[in-house]
Amino acid sequence: MEGVKLDCFLVIPCFHESERVPEFLNLLCAEIASSGLSVGVQLVDDGSGTREVEQLRKVTSRVRNVYPFVGEVFALKENGGKGLAIRSGWALAPDDCPLLGFVDADGSVAASEVVRVLRVALDLDEESLVMASRRAKGARVERSLFRKFLAGSFSLMTRVFYGIRILDTQCGCKFVSGPWYREQALAFSEDGFGLDLELILRARESGMSIREVGVAWKEVSGSKVGFESCWRLGKAVALRRIGG
Repeated sequence: MEGVKLDCFLVIPCFHESERVPEFLNLLCAEIASSGLSVGVQLVDDGSGTREVEQLRKVTSRVRNVYPFVGEVFALKENGGKGLAIRSGWALAPDDCPLLGFVDADGSVAASEVVRVLRVALDLDEESLVMASRRAKGARVERSLFRKFLAGSFSLMTRVFYGIRILDTQCGCKFVSGPWYREQALAFSEDGFGLDLELILRARESGMSIREVGVAWKEVSGSKVGFESCWRLGKAVALRRIGG
């Protein structure tokens, strides 16, 4: 899409996602194509290894034949974390792109919902952080009791340790004003799952509008969020290491 002014540059962070991402990527691209919006889609592989990157590039190549707004896969040499993959992807966006976003590769947020949240972000006349939410008004959620417990516990921790009144900090679909992020980019340091919270904290510090949009969300098998990553993130929150 060289020479085309984008409404949004959307990053899909991938870590061993060549099997899960094809269906979602095709659905997402179809929704974008029918929306009338100009969106660049960028897959970033987070150090999954040569074979996995090759598979991901094959997937992307097939999709690009139909949807040329999908970029070539950008592959990190080592596994640095979801946050690093997202920030590395955003660094590839055109300097004049007004909106940056990311969405998880598993399709837990339906493709149609991604575009709906994107429209909310584009319709705002002010710098903003717009987030899909599994707990905001209108959300329809299918997930295990364990995932509900984790989400509720983390939400409580962010309220206690950071005074945040966000209902769902971790839902994997967010959009942020491009000019604001580019000014702040060097200050960001979260390479893992803490990037969501860091975005919220820095947006709050800047006095920027933060909006949650309730979405349809369905738990998908193969989640990369395990006990160890939850423990590390929870510890970072308890010690107030994020956004410092």
